[in-house]
Amino acid sequence: MELSPELWPAWQCFLATWSQWRVIAGMGGVFYEGIDHSSLHACMELLGIKKKQRRETFMHVLTLESEARKLRNDRN
Repeated sequence: MELSPELWPAWQCFLATWSQWRVIAGMGGVFYEGIDHSSLHACMELLGIKKKQRRETFMHVLTLESEARKLRNDRN
């Protein structure tokens, strides 16, 4: 599958923040809640994503995060 150019910044941010997830650990195990948004903001700055593109990039990352959450929390 090929990634369209407008989605590339979101994919870069998603990969760069893979280790920056908020994790809840308890008696029932571990639950990956989602990407720490301050880390995501810092990532966008470091990658040089223009301010006018950040809202759209953020929304694309949220979509990726939503799908990844399902996989990371799959207990099967």
